[in-house]
Parts: sequence; structure tokens; C-alpha cells
Amino acid sequence: MNLHGEKVVSLFTSMNNDYYASWAQGAQRAVEAFGGTYVGLTNEGDPGTELSQFQQQVDAGAKIIFITAPDPSNVPAMAKIAQDNGVCFANTWEQPAWTSPFDSGDQYVSYLTPDSEQVAYTVATALFKKMGGKGNVVHLTGHPGSTPDMLRNAGFNRALAENPGITVIAEQPGEWDRDKARQAMAGIITQVGVDKIQGIFGQNDDVGIGALNAMTEAGVSTDDLPPITGIDGNLSTMQLIQAGQMFGSYSGIPQYQAGFSFVQALDYCKGATVNPLNRMLNTGGIFVTKDNVDSYINTYTGDNNPYDWILMSKVAHPTDWDPQGEIKTIDMEKMWTLLEPKPAGWTAPPAYAAEVPNRATVDAEWADHWKTVKP
Repeated sequence: MNLHGEKVVSLFTSMNNDYYASWAQGAQRAVEAFGGTYVGLTNEGDPGTELSQFQQQVDAGAKIIFITAPDPSNVPAMAKIAQDNGVCFANTWEQPAWTSPFDSGDQYVSYLTPDSEQVAYTVATALFKKMGGKGNVVHLTGHPGSTPDMLRNAGFNRALAENPGITVIAEQPGEWDRDKARQAMAGIITQVGVDKIQGIFGQNDDVGIGALNAMTEAGVSTDDLPPITGIDGNLSTMQLIQAGQMFGSYSGIPQYQAGFSFVQALDYCKGATVNPLNRMLNTGGIFVTKDNVDSYINTYTGDNNPYDWILMSKVAHPTDWDPQGEIKTIDMEKMWTLLEPKPAGWTAPPAYAAEVPNRATVDAEWADHWKTVKP
């Protein structure tokens, strides 16, 4: 399959962020592997800017657009534009609770996200074990109201409930931003002092690094730092794990997330039939500590590109397609219940509900086709 120079657009938050820099890298690699012309645009955290960019690119003739959004607010509007203009649209991370691609029509091909509740539970559980199952932890969250932030809060709280020896000594939003997290952590240090902090849970990598910076600015030496975690898998975080300054980070492998998102939109545009359950998918990842950080860096970061993007396509490879990563369907009702109570009268979209009994079969198909790039 060759796009023969067709423009493909990716919209995301910022290039001044390691996660999105890696996202952009994967996005460009995947688009260019199919012979497309890649256009990447950033919104610097402004949903209105992204919505305007989306409309402008549609007006300019773009037919494949894949995005991340600063928060869920602008996703339905972009989905409507896509539906009205025959644009194949895929979206990662953000989605208003108790909504789905089915609300917008067929052109919103797929909503993709790591299982943020399980990811946070995994990271928090490892952090609490590293702390010896007791002590005070600081919880620096992300952007309040965003989908992954609320899900990660739920996962953190699940792990906390299983570890009665752990006490949350302070909780502040870090806004997914290194400097804002540093400021929040500095305020916490002023209030409680460094000696009372035995662990720090950062809701993403930049938040974790911001907390680390605040601790070192407060005079804490590398040898005396408490275990600090993040979530994302940025190269800078991996280097800090190598140096022993951070304990661990769960990586969703951002270059993979971008490329896989593009391929879902591309396949639909080129005639693939999408099972209703595959319109809401969890992508997998890797929990990285000092034990496996060298392997992670040498496989997934920088110039390393382990993926055969064309092999990922069900249109290009109808029988031997390979997602090259863990993919599972989302239990819509289970996920949204973690965020807020089910609205009165809500029912699952009929096409989705009809396929729910086949979830195990659809998940097994993804697993069976995953042959390469295994951690």
C-alpha cells in the first residue's frame, strides 16, 4: 500500500515535551513508511487551537488525521468535523466519560489509550513495595479532569487501599508539566520537609522529573533521594533511572502509540472493516526499572525503530498482519465507572453491545497476531 504523497496530519500538544517528541517521531516514521506526507501540528495545551487546526487541515483536504488532545473537551467537535467531511479520525488518551466513537459516526475509527488505571496500579504497587510497604508518599497528579489523570488516580487509590502502611502526606496537581510539578513539590517540601517523604508518585514522567528537581534543589543528594516514579517512558526519564535518580516509569511507548493510531485510521480509509469492539482499544507498554532500562533504551528510543509499520496494517497484510504490541479491547462500562457514576438511562451503543459476548475472541485475535517486537 502506498499513499503516493497524500498528506496525513497528526495533532498533539507540544514538541517541548519528551513524550510528544517521541510521539511525533513515531508518527512521522509510520506515515512515511506508507509513502505519505507527514504534517505535525502542536497546540501547546490549548483545546481551541487544536480544534481550529483540525478544521483548517480538513478544509485543506486532509482525509487521515490522528491526534492526542489536551483534555476531553474538544474531542466530540473534532469527531463531528471528521464525520461531516469523510475524514478518517483516530484519537489517543482523551475522551469524555460515558461517550465513545459510536456517538459520532463511523469516521471516528478508534479511541486508543493505555489502561491507565491498571498502569497506575502497577507503578504504585511497585513503588510501595520499594518503600518496604510503609512510609509517607507524595502524589503529584496530572491535569485535573483529563481522562488519564482520573484513571491514574483510581489506580493509585486501588494500590493505596491494598497497602495500609502507606500514607499520602501530600497531593497536588503537576499538570503534566515539569516546571509546574517542581513548583508544587517545592511547596510540599516547605510544608512537610524532605525527611518525611519516603516516596513520590508522579502521574507522568515530567511530573516525576519536576519532583526530582525540587528535591535536589532542596539539597537532597542522589544517594538520599526517595524512590520516584513516572509514567510515559521518555528517554530523559530512562537516563535518570540508569543513573539511579528515579526508581521506575511505565512506558506506553509513545512512538508506537502514534504509529499504531495512524494505521487504524489508514486501514479504515483503505477499506478495512472494523469490529465494533476494536473502536475502543487499550494499548500495552512496559514497566521500566534499572533492571531493564538498558534494553528499553536500546530498543525503543532515539534512532531505534523496531517496528515494521506496514506489517501493522490489516489492509496491507490481510492474513499476516502484526500489531507488534499488546492490544486489548476496552470494557467501556467498566472504564467509565472508574471516573463517574453511570448516567441515568445510559446504554451501550447497540453495535458494541452486540459484540461484547465475542470480546475474548477479538482479544485472542490481537494476541495471536502479535508475533514480533515483544519485550
